[in-house]
Amino acid sequence: MALQLPSITILRMPTEAPHPGESVTVSCEATSGLPELTLLYWLGNGSFVESLYPDGAVHEGPVQEELRGSGAALRRDLHFSSFDTRHLLTNFTCVVLSPFGVDTREVRWPQPAPAPANCRERGAGLRPGRHS
Repeated sequence: MALQLPSITILRMPTEAPHPGESVTVSCEATSGLPELTLLYWLGNGSFVESLYPDGAVHEGPVQEELRGSGAALRRDLHFSSFDTRHLLTNFTCVVLSPFGVDTREVRWPQPAPAPANCRERGAGLRPGRHS
């Protein structure tokens, strides 16, 4: 059996910053040469998600496994039942761990669109004396 370091291959998340109250899911996919000895889990600020959110507001789904060649592809979702601005301030990390090593990937939330700095629109409309 060839040594295959575990590797996070995909971190799938919303393309836009979630709004408060929305139900949000982030997916983490990884590959491993030893799926039976591999753990795939989520951390929030370095703690297990279940410890950080005992009320279940943020929770992990089950690990899904698909055999591929000599290894496997693993996936685990992180569910936010009602997204809150405090979640934007929490450092969520996906971790894949096997006897061959570890790989991590941090969630980077998309930045919300900036609000206009002022109400004036620059360059809008026609300027006097200009003809097209």
